[in-house]
Amino acid sequence: MRLASLFNAKAKLFVQGRKRILKRVETDLKNDERKKVWIHCASLGEFEQGRPIIEAIKEQYPEYSIVLTFFSPSGFEAKKNYEHADHIFYLPLDGKRTAEKFISLINPVCVLFVKYEFWYHYLKTLQGRKIPVILFSAIFQPRHPFFKWYGSLYRAMLQAYTQIFVQDAASAKLLYNIQIRNVQIAGDTRFDRSARVLEMDKSFRTIEVFKENHKLIVAGSTWFDDEALLKKTLKALPSEYKLLLAPHEINDVNISRIQGLFPCESCLWATNEEDFRRSRVCIIHTMGQLSYLYKYADVIWVGGGFTRSGIHNVIEPAVFGKPIFFGPTYDRYREAVEMIEINAAKSISSANEFTNAILNNKNALLQLSNNAKMYVLAQLGATKRIMDYLAEKCFSNKA
Repeated sequence: MRLASLFNAKAKLFVQGRKRILKRVETDLKNDERKKVWIHCASLGEFEQGRPIIEAIKEQYPEYSIVLTFFSPSGFEAKKNYEHADHIFYLPLDGKRTAEKFISLINPVCVLFVKYEFWYHYLKTLQGRKIPVILFSAIFQPRHPFFKWYGSLYRAMLQAYTQIFVQDAASAKLLYNIQIRNVQIAGDTRFDRSARVLEMDKSFRTIEVFKENHKLIVAGSTWFDDEALLKKTLKALPSEYKLLLAPHEINDVNISRIQGLFPCESCLWATNEEDFRRSRVCIIHTMGQLSYLYKYADVIWVGGGFTRSGIHNVIEPAVFGKPIFFGPTYDRYREAVEMIEINAAKSISSANEFTNAILNNKNALLQLSNNAKMYVLAQLGATKRIMDYLAEKCFSNKA
């Protein structure tokens, strides 16, 4: 990482953010005598899963101090000023002495890790000190090393958890098969977070001007292949259709490339109203708005389905009850698989297929919308299940 930091901005943040990290933690916590809860998220996606729990703890137990850590710069840099955490740090790299020192400095009453967090020395130190450590919104698949013949070290880390909250029954069954019994099916906290976004009903005058009386495709977290498909689709659609496009990468080079795909018909977010009215494509080049913009859609495209890693968050758009489409790579994401199975979303492989899906069967679009809404409603409640456990096991004696 030190070598990579000479050439890569993200690697540079990864290294610089951890310089003298334990000293900074000690200084920052020195005058905070409150009992502490440590919550760790790998990156921004895991933060969104952890966010409902963080905010519930802050609301229900304001006398506790929340220490939030990130592994990745993309999470830390985006949320380093997050108002519901009292202290925010990079996670010091896992090592015996580092883990012991870091945990001694925090001295947490309990620790919560989000989804995929397995740090050997941190877990063993917490287990040795009998500090409750909870994993939540976790999901397990047979391909994971816990379930392989060589996975004994990984299974030992699972045993260090006091409680594991999983998203689905399949994950619970896998854990039971390797004798992990402290498991509860709670669901995915992202559904609760998305439902709160729906309640906020945030509006954007500029998007209302851009849409006016048109039909609007909102495309979120798009990559190159998504954008190529969307260009062909928009060309084949009647002029009443417009495109609101939020790319995964918002650096200047990528935004310029996307503008080149739609010459003379695109504008950037936050330009003047006349540009919005005359443009057929609006490109979102800032962060933080996408989850609120889906409400303006008549049709939604979720990006990433042509990449190796797969599609991005389908829960955020599903909560608005709109027809959702994405590319063919989605099988690693439980919610996407389940939505396909119940006709709450549709996988698309070509621009021609997407165009036909939009134009040829309005009843099919309505069915997708209704099923997406019902799917989200059935998934709510993970936050309450986890908070009920924490109330009994971690917060029964208040600070």
